[in-house]
Amino acid sequence: MRGAVKTVAVFLVAWSWTLCGQADVIKAAVDKTFNQSPFKYELRELNRCQTHTVYAISYPSPIVSDLESNNIVHGEFFLPHGLPLTKSHPAVVINHIIAGGFELERMMCTILAHNGVVAMFIMMPYYERRGDNRGSKQMLESPDRFIKSLEQGVQDNRRAVDVLASRPEVAVDKIGIGGGSLGAITSASVCGFEPRIERAFLFLGGGNLEQIFRHESREAAPFRKFIDSLDDASREATLDTLRRLDPISQGEALQRLSRFDRLRMICAAEDHIIPPECSQALAEAAGCIITWLPGVDHYSIASQSAFIFAELVDFFTERRPSEWKPVGMGDNDNPEVVGLRMLARFLQELNLMLTGTPAPGCGHRLNVRLAINYEGKSHKAEVLLTRGSKGWYALSANGPKFGQTAFGQAEHPWMANAKESLYVGSLNAVEGRRFSAFIPPEQLLKYQAATGALASVAMMPEMLTSSTGISVTPTSEGMTRVAIDVPHPNFFGRINLVFDAKGALKNSFFSVGGIQGTLEISEWRLDAETPEADFRPPADRIAHEVNQEDVLRMTAAIFNRLLEPVNFW
Repeated sequence: MRGAVKTVAVFLVAWSWTLCGQADVIKAAVDKTFNQSPFKYELRELNRCQTHTVYAISYPSPIVSDLESNNIVHGEFFLPHGLPLTKSHPAVVINHIIAGGFELERMMCTILAHNGVVAMFIMMPYYERRGDNRGSKQMLESPDRFIKSLEQGVQDNRRAVDVLASRPEVAVDKIGIGGGSLGAITSASVCGFEPRIERAFLFLGGGNLEQIFRHESREAAPFRKFIDSLDDASREATLDTLRRLDPISQGEALQRLSRFDRLRMICAAEDHIIPPECSQALAEAAGCIITWLPGVDHYSIASQSAFIFAELVDFFTERRPSEWKPVGMGDNDNPEVVGLRMLARFLQELNLMLTGTPAPGCGHRLNVRLAINYEGKSHKAEVLLTRGSKGWYALSANGPKFGQTAFGQAEHPWMANAKESLYVGSLNAVEGRRFSAFIPPEQLLKYQAATGALASVAMMPEMLTSSTGISVTPTSEGMTRVAIDVPHPNFFGRINLVFDAKGALKNSFFSVGGIQGTLEISEWRLDAETPEADFRPPADRIAHEVNQEDVLRMTAAIFNRLLEPVNFW
């Protein structure tokens, strides 16, 4: 008994030493492994911040290659401060993108560690130091090396799980995996070979590796060229290995995760590197529903990074101990309080944008880009709204279906369309008459009810918590995601609002009533100095003078069409 107590004491002291960062290099042994081969790993402190410490990590690869430097796995290990040594917290292995660099992976691990999740990323075979700094393309020097590198990447991940499972902070049944692009593909493949993976987060991933490599993209060109250069026997052997390691071939394991909502896929609707049909094929094999981000491709999806990181955090903290909170967090730092404060400010400003009267000589200006995905089809639009005093306004929209359309109210109402026509309602004009006079009362009531509810909620956003679900997630670069679950049967879904560090809304992703969409705000100004010319019709078009009532009725018809399908009751 005394020996056991002494062993535990030494163990705790050793880990306290680790947490305090008093040793240059910490060495630890892992006895329980996937292949019954014990090994040791090393940690060397790189950086210490308020919430966590970052270590360089290294351990021997389970597979020995012909390049000595490739036989040591390197990566970075992110350990949150203050975690109890009770094997209760979740942990995640992150796999990297094809370009290396590891900035994306560092951001993912940082945001996870900030939220109480132990995280690490590892370098794939032949990357950086593992390739003796001669480039990852070394793996394409021969068919044998390429095949072994693919298998080695899977085995290296399994050993990373060994490391996490050995940690005194980590629950063995809460170890996940994730990554983007190549990292998503690698992570999905690992799931088929590593039964200890409890959940997987895949963004920009897909299946059918041969089709991905054959796809005409710059990023796939080296692999395409390599496969084409092989003789028939080598090519078939290589493709056999690809098929065996292909994420689609891991369908049974992925379905096991998906069945319990432990598989998450987020993809770009216009991805030009991982074809959307390859993503869909993986989703079907895994029994998973993809969250499609409309209007973005493999690189422009970066505009939605705050949303993706918030989803990452929510996904991997689902089983985090409820009593956890960041080291040094006070009441004013509580994410729920901060998020509700940001939401209240946004709703107040939105209400002013839609109903408030600007000061004379000023205007409220809103410029947004919208992309939606509905019934498998993507649509994009850009909208610019300028509202002024005296009931003046200008609204322009540009989309693939209707082209460039604009209408407004200055001295007279006006309307312009994509065919260069311009109608100004200057004939038989009645002073002070606006298009709202021609909207049916029952439709106008919907708008008034919506803006009235908006004003009420803006004063007390806590009202939303009684009828909707609200969750707040701090994400990257000081941004905060506020997610609002909408239970209404006609609008069932979720609205995600991403605020910057100053509390300004930057973008949104929503999935409501069967429609998925992204919204980016490029301009949001209240009471900005605005010249009267901004409300007048385009000066470069020939104006056709028509009856004021005709223009007002046409404008009212547009708003009536938008309000008709809306049913709040």
